[in-house]
Amino acid sequence: MDPTNPNRNPSPSEPPPQPPSLARQAWNLARALADFVADGCRTVSEPEYRQRLEICDACKYRRNTRCMKCGCRLALKARGRAFQCPIQAWPKPEQQLPSSTGEPLASETNDT
Repeated sequence: MDPTNPNRNPSPSEPPPQPPSLARQAWNLARALADFVADGCRTVSEPEYRQRLEICDACKYRRNTRCMKCGCRLALKARGRAFQCPIQAWPKPEQQLPSSTGEPLASETNDT
């Protein structure tokens, strides 16, 4: 057990969480990627990314670089704005502008 993080490992009487089946992981990945694309492949800000990973650090489902609840790689999952924590531990992402200038992207205007 990690003395700095008592939630990181289960107690000796409790078996460690196992990742979902490969079929479930594939489904989780497909659904998450569809949400990511629908959101315009946007990512969270660096502070939001670090906050998400800090929350994962204290989670009992974290094992090394993976979430045992959904099977995802945390460094990737924490980056995408549309990606969600499977136990809803992450705060809602901040709204980001679609471009660095604050102007809408050409694909986001309603010009016909």
